[in-house]
Amino acid sequence: MGSVNELHHLPLSRHFVDPTWLAGDIYYSEPPGYRLLFQLIFGPLTTTVGFLATSIIGRTLGYLAVAVGLWTLSRRLGIRLPTLLLAMGLLVYVRRPQGVMAGEWLLGGIEPKIFAYGAVFMALSVMLTGRYLWMTAWLGLAASFHALVGGWASIAVLLWLGWRRRDVLLDGRRWLAALPIYALTSVFALTAVLTQLLRPVAASDISPSYIYSFLRNPHHVNPLAWPLEEWFYLLAYLLVFGGTALHVTRFAPQPDARITRNRADFFCFVLCTLILFGAGILVAPFDVEGRILQYYPFRVGDLMLALGTALFLALALENWVFRGRRGAIALTLILLICFGAEASRCYTKAMALRDFPSQVQGVNPDLIATASWLQQHVPEGEPVISPPVDLSPLAWLSDHPAIAKFRFVPSASSADVEAWFERITDLGGGLDLLSYTDRRTDNRRQIRQALTNGYNSLDTAQVSALMDKYQSRYAVTYIGQILDLPVLNENSRYRIYGQ
Repeated sequence: MGSVNELHHLPLSRHFVDPTWLAGDIYYSEPPGYRLLFQLIFGPLTTTVGFLATSIIGRTLGYLAVAVGLWTLSRRLGIRLPTLLLAMGLLVYVRRPQGVMAGEWLLGGIEPKIFAYGAVFMALSVMLTGRYLWMTAWLGLAASFHALVGGWASIAVLLWLGWRRRDVLLDGRRWLAALPIYALTSVFALTAVLTQLLRPVAASDISPSYIYSFLRNPHHVNPLAWPLEEWFYLLAYLLVFGGTALHVTRFAPQPDARITRNRADFFCFVLCTLILFGAGILVAPFDVEGRILQYYPFRVGDLMLALGTALFLALALENWVFRGRRGAIALTLILLICFGAEASRCYTKAMALRDFPSQVQGVNPDLIATASWLQQHVPEGEPVISPPVDLSPLAWLSDHPAIAKFRFVPSASSADVEAWFERITDLGGGLDLLSYTDRRTDNRRQIRQALTNGYNSLDTAQVSALMDKYQSRYAVTYIGQILDLPVLNENSRYRIYGQ
């Protein structure tokens, strides 16, 4: 179980199959939304074999889906297995996360979008061979796993069809067959989208989309806040992508006309995802509430540019450096060395799993002891007050809901985002979070620090008021925070106060 999004999705999946678990947690108890298919598959595993085994099984299946999708796509592009492995090495190790500048990633954990990208790669593979109904089915499945990944990929495919296969796009008979197929395979996404669109939204002085886009997730959705060096990365990727694609499709020896056409078509598809990426950049200065940006218009283009660059660069290197028998031997040796280094790293990480949960999940022995005490002594279902930034794993370790965590902002409904904002503000001692929010700057670090300082500065009256408001008789603080409340348990790092 990793340290990033698995801490979101696996506990959410457990709550889905066991609604009594963390029932009062504002994040873990939110409706499944676009995660429904993922939670139907992995939710039962979390209750039977636990989070760690579910993570291992999920990663195995997710990486297998990506591997099959990429291998199938690479065959259509005339990419040999050693060259594909070289491309994957370039994708994974040159830039982490694997996306160019919007923080998108493909490998590193288990969550719905892993399976969505696997389906997108399968869709691209059959698209290049002209099997458009199968392409429609795969795109719908991608949307069912992740509405945004599948949705943006579907829009990019429509742009591609208008550019490269206009006769197919304008064929009404194909649409009559494609629409029911897409509706069937994307049923989980359509259900989530319709549910959100039809849910009434209460009037509020605070825009949930503004909070989500500019306060919590500017690194993913707000290009105005991205650092200058990220734009240099984007320029570098565009130059390498364009240069290597031009070389591979125009000047390098071509295996056959079909492969050449497929490579050109794939190049054009990546450009179509970049059209959506560019549209997001153009919209950003005018979308002052984040109503469009909250839907991650950069997501698919961010990853597809990185993937396309890796594939075309690997093909170019195959032509420039690894030609002939000596080149093949050199590439094989490089891959074997990389496999050896990675195998050693994997072995070290596998051995560390014996200590799960550990520092990888943000857990230390004192936190485990604190969570165990809460699990044994606090009535089932009662929320526990804890810092708004730190101690993120406390809820699923102790089986008791948190009031709110800055890391875990709900996305299923506007009402939940507004309630999350109120709770985070309360835990920070009434901190004016909007004063820290600047659309031109990513201030998440300053916000986290201000929230931490605010919570650590709460006095007895403020903590008691939080207990009364959120119907909790327990508060966890760091050991240095002194309150005039009964001390129920403490260790070298944390103290539990009662009321």
